[in-house]
Amino acid sequence: MFFVLNMFYLAVLLYVLALCTSLFFSKTGRYFCFAGQNRFSIYLFCMGLTANFFSIAGRYYFAFPLMPMYQTPFFLPFFIGILSIKIIWQEDKRALGMVFAVCFLSVTAVLFPNDFYLPFLKSRTIFSHIFFLSGVAAKACLLIAGVHSFYDIFIIKRNYDIHTIIHNIRINKTVVKNWITAGFSLWTISIFSGEIWSFLGWGSPVVWDDPAILTTMATWLYYVCYLHLHYLKTFNYKKRAYAAAAGTILMLILNFYPELGIFQIPQIPQISQISQIFKSSWIVL
Repeated sequence: MFFVLNMFYLAVLLYVLALCTSLFFSKTGRYFCFAGQNRFSIYLFCMGLTANFFSIAGRYYFAFPLMPMYQTPFFLPFFIGILSIKIIWQEDKRALGMVFAVCFLSVTAVLFPNDFYLPFLKSRTIFSHIFFLSGVAAKACLLIAGVHSFYDIFIIKRNYDIHTIIHNIRINKTVVKNWITAGFSLWTISIFSGEIWSFLGWGSPVVWDDPAILTTMATWLYYVCYLHLHYLKTFNYKKRAYAAAAGTILMLILNFYPELGIFQIPQIPQISQISQIFKSSWIVL
């Protein structure tokens, strides 16, 4: 686990440096910008994504054939970064929100780690992997939609004229709808894959005694209502922005917070421990 933990620590450090350098070098200082000399920030961010990838790949490798359950806080920053890399690369004003979300979630995972594994039956089936990965991707999509929604609320609260507000949010509401639709679809795939996995392992598609099942279904039903009202055009642009932002907060409380552990100071290995590992590796070779 030395490799897994320290690669994630490296990823968090690079994420934070990317955020700080983007704010420091930005001419306006108001949003994430990679123009000119700020291109350095996106390189740091991409390096962080690479380190994060090796970290979560290591978690999968060391846990197999068990599933790395309750490890969503370590996987989620990578999925958000990968899915929003186009937004960041295009120097979009919402990029600051995306990178801040990645930094916040990754730092939270470091300070509140939940490093334990429980034995899940029949984890070798493909449905277990679909259940876990599509669930993480769904949370990432919904969080990205939430960042767009918070940006809409920011526009509404500023002293812009009504035509500016309507113009910005009419453009953005389609983006929010697409991200929420993608997140809802992936969440549905995750739920049904989990039911198949549960049936293969326990003989029942749903284990209602598990609190995670109830919180997952509660979030899913919330977005069912959101999409239902959205497609019926019952909500105006303000209500849609507030409802999408509220859904993001609800998901963080019900589906992210329970997977965090207790507060711990990061256990960065000392130089003596690192040298001992290299000595052991040299002896093996």
